Amino acid sequence: KLTHYILTHHRSLVVTVFGLPMSCLWDAALSLRAKYIHYTRSAPQKHAQRVAAVVEQVRRPRPEGQPLCTARPGWQSISLSYRTYKSKWRGIDMNSLIDILDVDTGRGVIVVEPLVTMGQITHALLPLGYTLPIVPEMDDLTVGGLVSGTGIESSSHVRGLFHEGCLEFELCLADGRVVRATADNEYSDLFHGIPWSYGTLAFVLSVSIRIVPCKQYVRVEYRPFHNQADAIDCFRRASGDSALIGPAPGPHGAVDSAAPQSVVADDGEEEEKKEDGGMVAVSSTGGSGGAQLRPAIPTFVEGLVYSTTEAVIMTADFCDAADAPRAQRNMLSRWYKPWFYIHVRDMLSQVKQGESVVEYIPLRDYYHRHTRSLFWEMEMMIPIGNHPVFRYLLGWLMPPKVSFLKLSQTEYTRKLTERTHVAQDFLVPTDRMGEVLDVCDEEYDGIYPLWLCPHVHRPMPGSLLRDPPRPDVNGDQMYVDIGVYGLPKCVHEGREEEYDMRKSMRAVEKEIQKVDGFSMLYADIYMNKKEFETMFDHVEYRKLRSKYGAAGSFKEVFDKMNSRF
Repeated sequence: KLTHYILTHHRSLVVTVFGLPMSCLWDAALSLRAKYIHYTRSAPQKHAQRVAAVVEQVRRPRPEGQPLCTARPGWQSISLSYRTYKSKWRGIDMNSLIDILDVDTGRGVIVVEPLVTMGQITHALLPLGYTLPIVPEMDDLTVGGLVSGTGIESSSHVRGLFHEGCLEFELCLADGRVVRATADNEYSDLFHGIPWSYGTLAFVLSVSIRIVPCKQYVRVEYRPFHNQADAIDCFRRASGDSALIGPAPGPHGAVDSAAPQSVVADDGEEEEKKEDGGMVAVSSTGGSGGAQLRPAIPTFVEGLVYSTTEAVIMTADFCDAADAPRAQRNMLSRWYKPWFYIHVRDMLSQVKQGESVVEYIPLRDYYHRHTRSLFWEMEMMIPIGNHPVFRYLLGWLMPPKVSFLKLSQTEYTRKLTERTHVAQDFLVPTDRMGEVLDVCDEEYDGIYPLWLCPHVHRPMPGSLLRDPPRPDVNGDQMYVDIGVYGLPKCVHEGREEEYDMRKSMRAVEKEIQKVDGFSMLYADIYMNKKEFETMFDHVEYRKLRSKYGAAGSFKEVFDKMNSRF
């Protein structure tokens, strides 16, 4: 009873005294192990043994109708949700698939096992001068989760979603066969179907991902706004929204390095961008009659919304260390630094609208800028976590592992979290984001900050994600991820009984469908099956399930995501 009382009513003390040291020790142990594997070069040999072990488990006889899933327990996932279905399904132990198998800078490829994290990858690549096209926030996000689910970051307005940087998936099918799927081999349909399938088509055994050159720093420019319409306009223009500034002259206008950006002209030939006063003159010989001016698109774009009228829009580009003035450098990862969202919020009072502030941030610090505070969730776990004294004494231990946070929950706090804590991401067209922001403010009773991250939505044949409803000439449409994390105002004020999670979620999901948006499926959904199949396209997905024998061995996505309800 005493333990239950302490875990329930003094959770921040438990997290500080036990969660932080345990998380630090766990990270240290994993770091030492990774260095040992790197120096002994033993990962490729061990991978074959691990794959054989997975295949043997998949081929074992099981009761008729018993679905397959990974045996990774729910408390180990980065999501705050618990997936209770695993206790009843056949769990396949894949917990040993945690290593980087190869880094080939010549070919521009890194090969990793599915439980490799973003933290591992940035530690391995950045010293070599390389990075992934998209590095989703949070050190502990795994490649397997980002591939089978989805991943997004502030470069997604150019790069798309995480899976769009992937070149090959090594997969174990329901019958135990191991295949390699690429965009142009005999398993190309499976390659396109794996993203957003959430482990319902096959088990991911390894992933080959494109890597691109990078620089040591990013130059970040902060623009505060005290008007929602102005903030949205700035955000859309910075992200290259074709509905405002015209489409990129070629397929997606994607860039592959930190070098000067290039685009594909109308005749298919690659031309250099020529910067002039913040505009880019794109040469074209394809009948357009001359150069067309289009604003230069930043490499990174992000927004933080602090109220119905306050927001800060951030843009960033790669920068050499020699071009980063020491007086303007901000080493965000240092333990004593304020949490990033607090640092950004201060811009609202320190900088006038129409003006901006420029900082130079080390690239890895920028990639994981929200990690120490878990965006802004740590304010609930450790209310004094951003106090200068706490930061100087214990900031080096931050953050605690989400898995340890989940393990320390009692039944009461778990149910309270499920009933009152919002952790959702919604992908919506940027031309409808104002409507969705207003609905979120009303239905979630003023949860702030909100995270804004643009991404170019491209056709994804074979996946659950529907094609862009209003595509430009390249077939693309700019979307935004609106991240809602935290507690409603009434819950903060001790009036939990006034908040109805189901009612709020149902209202927001209805709005998301209305504007042709999508819910990210790492979080809980409140839709019924008919509504879910309206939001997500199941036609090609079910053909793949039938073709590759998944229908009798893996449950569908809805059955996994909606299991709580």
